[in-house]
Amino acid sequence: MPDNNSSIIFSRGDIYSREIALTYDCGVERGYAAEILEVLKTHEVRATFFITGEWAEKNADLSQRIVSEGHEIGNHSYNHSDLTKLSLEDLIRQIAEADNAIYKVTRERPRPLFRLPFGSYSRQVLYILREMGYEYCVHWSLEIQDFRRRTASSIANQILQNVRNGDVILMNALGKGTAEASGLAVPELKKQGYGFVTVGNMLQKTNEMRFGKRQINMNRA
Repeated sequence: MPDNNSSIIFSRGDIYSREIALTYDCGVERGYAAEILEVLKTHEVRATFFITGEWAEKNADLSQRIVSEGHEIGNHSYNHSDLTKLSLEDLIRQIAEADNAIYKVTRERPRPLFRLPFGSYSRQVLYILREMGYEYCVHWSLEIQDFRRRTASSIANQILQNVRNGDVILMNALGKGTAEASGLAVPELKKQGYGFVTVGNMLQKTNEMRFGKRQINMNRA
């Protein structure tokens, strides 16, 4: 059973299910989130976006669009600080201010999904996250280094050559080739029989398998 005192690290879904979750981090700059959303809309795919509080404030239009087009949002801290290097007071502030900023813009809470900046965590970070309503720290099983200067074809090939059942795929909205690569990879993945789910959907199915019918309360007010 999971530790009820700490946020749970989640990085992969059911390895016997041909489903994957596309996740996009929006941390610093506006990036190419608009182009990514266009690709997802064209191919009728839902994804999970982890956004910082600052990004939500500076890009209210895109934050609202993410929600209105049926995608899922998670908290990615307020300004992408390494939470393990902060005082307790600053740690709490990073989580709370991001939560409030995202809610103010989208009218939806990003709880219970959190993605750690740099993937860095400590026992204290996991404990505080759980105390503040973030039951899951969403890691990944396939990381695409698309924020570097790479071509769309190389990014798409990395996905297609390495994808596995249940993968949580990490991409960054900052990368120029991310949107085009998504457009190249998604139809090929569909041909291979993969379905696309949000992290919340994946968690729900995983929890039902492990613990029976256990409803996850998404986007709590």
